[in-house]
Amino acid sequence: MATKTVAIDVGATAIRVAEVELKGGGDPRVGAVLHAYAERPMPAGVMRDGSIEEPGAFAQVVKEVVSAAKPSGKKVVIAVGHPSVIVREVDVPSQDMEKVRQSLAFHVQDSLPMAVDEALLDFHPTSEVETPQGPFLRGLLVASPKELVRGLLTGLNTTGVQPIAVDHSAFALWRAGCRGELVGANIALVDVGAVTTTIAVSQSGATRLVRVLPQGGQDATKAIANAYKGSSVDAEAVKRHVGMNAAAANPEHRAAAEAVSHAMGPLIESIRNTLVYYAGNNPGAAVERIVLTGGGAYLSGFGQALSSATRLAVMIGDPFAGLAMSKGVNPDGFRGREAELATVVGMAMVGVR
Repeated sequence: MATKTVAIDVGATAIRVAEVELKGGGDPRVGAVLHAYAERPMPAGVMRDGSIEEPGAFAQVVKEVVSAAKPSGKKVVIAVGHPSVIVREVDVPSQDMEKVRQSLAFHVQDSLPMAVDEALLDFHPTSEVETPQGPFLRGLLVASPKELVRGLLTGLNTTGVQPIAVDHSAFALWRAGCRGELVGANIALVDVGAVTTTIAVSQSGATRLVRVLPQGGQDATKAIANAYKGSSVDAEAVKRHVGMNAAAANPEHRAAAEAVSHAMGPLIESIRNTLVYYAGNNPGAAVERIVLTGGGAYLSGFGQALSSATRLAVMIGDPFAGLAMSKGVNPDGFRGREAELATVVGMAMVGVR
């Protein structure tokens, strides 16, 4: 049976809305249809460190983007992907999922860096394992500070939309990117946003590790602005034009390329360290390929530098692979930067586990 879902992705620099209709069958993403899409830039100062600083301006942007997308309904799925959201692998006694969620706080209270009553908890099972204590479910625990989610829901109160589910952006990336031949592989889905980078490691079609790094493309923009301090240079435009390959840049742009390379170096190292950590804790299941999405996927030289640092093949993800589009969607608005839409498209596929 076909189902439609509307998703809102609240990013640091843009708000995006997408509506996807999933089909029936073994993989409901096969033959899925994008029925609506729109995006609007996030005005400066409206969001800061994942919190809404200007509720009125935020609500206005949400209203504008929803009006532009024209989805079939106002019930929406939203996502959180802030570094303060904890995602880690845990084992809990095997039982039906309703009972698992009811008892989750008891089982994980000693493994969280926050008080259980200050967190919203969820559990995504990936396998069942036998232990001396009996059968256990192994999966990913998601613990989000209540204040983070409460602030986002409050910000949406006056917009006319009705949030019905809260997702983690890493699971959205998995749904958008782990398809076809990638389902059976060990891959790392890496989404480089403006201020954060989300890593989701998938092993044989199941998300096994999630990490959100407090680094992103704006680090490079700030580095260029500092390098050209006192001038009227458009740092964002220079970043996109020059990239991070200083050796290939012409003399007038070499300083900018060096600044970008220096700024993005720590992020590349953090991604490499994450994958090394995963390989060390999962013998025989090391990541074989990186699927790169987000605005950072298009930063010239970044994919090559990441591939060199990790010694892995890096490919640009395409969340629209196999996805049909209705007549109401104009792809010209995102043609050539499809990888930036991976999170919102994957959120609208929330029915896929």
